Amino acid sequence: MVEIPKGGSAAQNPDLSWSQVQETILMLGIVVAQIRHAMEDSSSSLNQLATSFSTTSEQIHALKSDLIEFVHQLPDDLNLEERVTQISEQNIKSVVAFQFYDRLSQRLEHVCGTLSALAGLVSDRQAMFVPAEWLKLQERIRSQYTMEQEKILFDAILRGVAINEAIELAGNVRLLESSELDDGIEFF
Repeated sequence: MVEIPKGGSAAQNPDLSWSQVQETILMLGIVVAQIRHAMEDSSSSLNQLATSFSTTSEQIHALKSDLIEFVHQLPDDLNLEERVTQISEQNIKSVVAFQFYDRLSQRLEHVCGTLSALAGLVSDRQAMFVPAEWLKLQERIRSQYTMEQEKILFDAILRGVAINEAIELAGNVRLLESSELDDGIEFF
């Protein structure tokens, strides 16, 4: 986490100890706090949705099992088994669509870590002028990435590739198709 300099911003009333480094660290702290706050706000709602979809899936499977006993006694035009299967498939597709949030959370957590590490290096008035310290920072940041796309993006930008091109190189992660899922629903 970004360690906020004591005393906060002095930009409105600068004195001899005013520093653009301190102001930069404060701004990085604001960014980290905003990202974390947004993630915490949305996490609760998403967890509730995930639980709801999981419960719905369990109920659909139980209903399907119960209906199998009686489906032959009901009129064929009801197509109950087919309709329950369609509902189940749609539920799974909805859950898979929510996987984006899990990836987004991981990426934003890595952004917070990167900003915090950068703030730490910039606040060290000796280390910030040492190329080896920047290399250590880069290696530490890259080692924390869990998704291949993050590593590709990171490496491309460090090579000087334009941001849009680096994003294109990293590409998009294909979400699992419903046919690739088993009966269980899991977020990765």
